[in-house]
Amino acid sequence: MDKHLLSEHEKPKDLKIIYRCLCESAQNRQMSTRVIGNSIGGVANLKKILYDFDPHQVATTYKKDDTEILLADIKQKLNPKGKFRTETKSLWPQFCKSIIDSAHFLKSFDTADNFYEWANFFAKDVRAKPALPLMISVEIAGIGFPLACDFLKELGFDEYGKPDVHLKDIFQALKVIDINEKSVIKQDYTTLKVIDRIAKANNVTPYAIDKIFWLIGSGNFYSTGKNIGRQKQNFINQIIK
Repeated sequence: MDKHLLSEHEKPKDLKIIYRCLCESAQNRQMSTRVIGNSIGGVANLKKILYDFDPHQVATTYKKDDTEILLADIKQKLNPKGKFRTETKSLWPQFCKSIIDSAHFLKSFDTADNFYEWANFFAKDVRAKPALPLMISVEIAGIGFPLACDFLKELGFDEYGKPDVHLKDIFQALKVIDINEKSVIKQDYTTLKVIDRIAKANNVTPYAIDKIFWLIGSGNFYSTGKNIGRQKQNFINQIIK
């Protein structure tokens, strides 16, 4: 169990890897992994178009509104398998918008260290911490608050958990967040705060708390090869009985 609760990543020292991580996070929304990554042999293959994931070069080549140009380049050079829908609200155009926005967001940082200096200012202060994923979600289309938290978590910031639907379902059932709250951003924000409180009370990282609830939700103990099936409802029933 313990091996699942430790952060699996060291913060990459290359801004190109940070950019690739943002692209990978962008494809994690809805069905994008199947539609996007699987159709081109993985997001890593975008390096052929994205200058080996150089955000400065990508931002120079593609303006913020050049989604259709990037879309055409991907179709021509990578020849994605399956349906390649180009309507504005389809997954591929939305993903291309995220790619371009991510490059323009990162172009303001000269190096990975420069990015971490900025990000750590927020991540190390529990009062300011939610502002970091919020800013990322505003800067980059298609990466909402939960995905921004997930990006930071997977990048090596163990100060963050992901306020995804599984955690919100559990916390609402246990009445630690407001079940009647309609604002999604408030639900995400309060879920992140609850993760922090549980982590502090148990002297572990928010990353570890996120992983515990993920294991409950998925039942997939991937490090040991065991899968016990989803346990979210069983967990809720055990707590509130």
